[in-house]
Amino acid sequence: MAGLVWVSDREPGIRQLFAELVPEAEVLEPHELTSRLRLGQLPDALVIDGTQLMELPQRVQRRALMLPRLLICTGLSLGGLPSSLVAGPSVAILAKPFCVDDLEAAIEWLRGTPVKVDPDLLAPVVGPRH
Repeated sequence: MAGLVWVSDREPGIRQLFAELVPEAEVLEPHELTSRLRLGQLPDALVIDGTQLMELPQRVQRRALMLPRLLICTGLSLGGLPSSLVAGPSVAILAKPFCVDDLEAAIEWLRGTPVKVDPDLLAPVVGPRH
């Protein structure tokens, strides 16, 4: 994906990993990300910790959800994330701990590279609605 990529995670190791694998990305401390989003600055793609995303003020959170690419790296179970955060074609989830294959696929998606996914391996993110 051409454009501005930001990486922010509460875990320094995750920030460092993405800095090495996505050298074009700008790595931000969580407070730096919040400040920039509050000022209305927006990247083309954002990697963010799931808890960090949920702790953002609602107005700022909505801005993040409107980005062309939002990769949520989280140790939370998918059921622990509000469906409003994980629904939509511009949002992807990378569950912690993750394997190398999942990380590579997430980075390809972040960059806009088509990712082949076996539909038989997909599981619903959100249960049936009543």
